[in-house]
Amino acid sequence: MKSNYDILGNHIRLVDIRNKELVTERLLGINIDKYFMPSVANIIGTDLSKYKLISKGIFACNPMHVGRDDRLPVALYEEESPAIVSPAYLMFEIIDKDVLNEDFLMLWFRRAEFDRACWLRTDGSVRGGITWDDICRIELSVPDYEEQRRIVNSYKAISDRIALKRQINDNLVA
Repeated sequence: MKSNYDILGNHIRLVDIRNKELVTERLLGINIDKYFMPSVANIIGTDLSKYKLISKGIFACNPMHVGRDDRLPVALYEEESPAIVSPAYLMFEIIDKDVLNEDFLMLWFRRAEFDRACWLRTDGSVRGGITWDDICRIELSVPDYEEQRRIVNSYKAISDRIALKRQINDNLVA
């Protein structure tokens, strides 16, 4: 049986686009549930041109708190309008989107197995950071593209049903 595992570094590359032209002041962070959220940082008087500009289809992660939180905060940016993230974040993209589906990769990032692999590679700092090289050495399953799409579609269908059931339950309670 042929293994479909490969290292993540064969499928992603760093992206570093700065907000030099002050395209936006909308600053986002990433929560431990792996979603973007408005940042709580005080940016009054901060030079936002040094912040990283993120656009649709780009991933960002905060490599500095893995040991503390037991998770790598990573998220896929899906909005049409750009935003900015901390200059300390790593931003990356998929090299070949015909080989690896971005939604499939995000599902992989949400797995506890991925977070354990990150935690095992953290450094000895108080917060337990992880390097780009260590992230790239993590293995992931890369089935054929059609299988990835089937997995993503099944996950979305189940998620949509759960959301609908919650809405029905909320209506019944009300």
